[in-house]
Amino acid sequence: MRGRKSLGAYAALALLVVVLAVAGFLSLHGGSSGSGGSTSIAKSGSVPAAATATLSKIDDGSWPESANAPGTNGGTTWQNREHNLPAKDSAGKAVKYQEWDVNPKKRGQSRDAQRIITGSDGSAWYTGDHYKTFTRMR
Repeated sequence: MRGRKSLGAYAALALLVVVLAVAGFLSLHGGSSGSGGSTSIAKSGSVPAAATATLSKIDDGSWPESANAPGTNGGTTWQNREHNLPAKDSAGKAVKYQEWDVNPKKRGQSRDAQRIITGSDGSAWYTGDHYKTFTRMR
């Protein structure tokens, strides 16, 4: 009987070690969402010149057509599912977002990670690492 109790204690200890190892792995690797970890928002920072130029084209209504590159996306709804950006404006109204590729898509390659997110509140955000970090453009 004593041997069974010891075996049960070892099994419980082994299970605890496995659970802690999995929890540690998930915390280091952003959980099960695959998002790559936490998101940070910078109120200001360095934005590439290409992103500034693309935002001007977004504002004048010529992007992504002016990219003259099939597969360049712009103006699609961005859900803000991870709540990385503000959900409401200063008046408490819900902000709706759209995403835009910064760079024209190159033939035979996937779209790169750079995006601009524009909000119905007039905000614009740059991300160079596919939504891991954001820098406010306006």
